[in-house]
Amino acid sequence: MTQWFSQFDYPGLGGWLDLPTHALDGAERAAQEVADREGERMHEYAEAVYPELKVIWEGMRERRAAPVVVYVPPVPLSTRPLVPVSAYVQARKCLPEERTVEAITELVSSLQPDRFGEAEITAVTLPAGPACRVQEVLMNDAGDDERRFMIEHIDYYVLPPECPEGMFKFSVTWSSFALGPDMTDTTDVMAASLRIEKRG
Repeated sequence: MTQWFSQFDYPGLGGWLDLPTHALDGAERAAQEVADREGERMHEYAEAVYPELKVIWEGMRERRAAPVVVYVPPVPLSTRPLVPVSAYVQARKCLPEERTVEAITELVSSLQPDRFGEAEITAVTLPAGPACRVQEVLMNDAGDDERRFMIEHIDYYVLPPECPEGMFKFSVTWSSFALGPDMTDTTDVMAASLRIEKRG
């Protein structure tokens, strides 16, 4: 049975971690990497960040996303979320009429209830194939104090020629607007490194 796997490159230093969704202890592994960092109070940092890693891991595992990476800054942030960036790939099958950049553009152009402002939607070509790129700001769910938070993300809906029945969504989400310009550039570089491989 043919299976498709995806990979992408990400910054190797400065807080980026794998969050393996295939492993039942994926969140624990990532937290242990934080605890093993050099510096004072890293074990306390790992304990503080673990609940967020667990929530992200559970959500990514439910949507069968892989690979998944997260950014846990070398120095803890003063406010939550302590994991301000996540990136993943999610694959799904689609009908031939759905598998065009035009069809995807029409779908993502529809107004989202939690979308803040206008989304930036463009057709692009990646090494992995033609894609629809969406950059937008969303209002996140309320926290325990019932405040809502703005998050920004970029989605690439990629149509690899070698996988005629599938679409691959590469997504990066971040919670701090201070990261905006840098994360936009980093996301585009990561997307350009996306690779789709067939096995079996």
